[in-house]
Amino acid sequence: MKRYRLKEDWIFDKQRSKIDIRIIGIAPMIEKKGDDGESKGFTTLFWLYFPECRYVFANWEVFNRENDAERRSFEDIFWKRQFSSTITKWSNVYDRRINNYRTGLDALLEGEEIKQSLFEFEHDLWNF
Repeated sequence: MKRYRLKEDWIFDKQRSKIDIRIIGIAPMIEKKGDDGESKGFTTLFWLYFPECRYVFANWEVFNRENDAERRSFEDIFWKRQFSSTITKWSNVYDRRINNYRTGLDALLEGEEIKQSLFEFEHDLWNF
């Protein structure tokens, strides 16, 4: 396994003026190889319902190379969002992924624009 795909809901709570992030599912991905041995991308194996997997993630420790005294579990990593990610799909009218209407570097930049708009939305909540 080299990658995992997460499906999340980002919900804006108007009463508390806070964005809640809920992980719905997690899917391991494997690398597809061509006949010549070159990478042809990644494919999703299966989906797991994240709330049902929390018990396993909470009881499985993760090793930190920088600090061997720290005890951290996979659940800590997911809930504290201590992972790097890219946005591949944004809710839209056509229900399309970003790579269906942008390609290459443009798709990556579109994901960064979405991430920036989410950051600005949350930041503007507290701007007086």
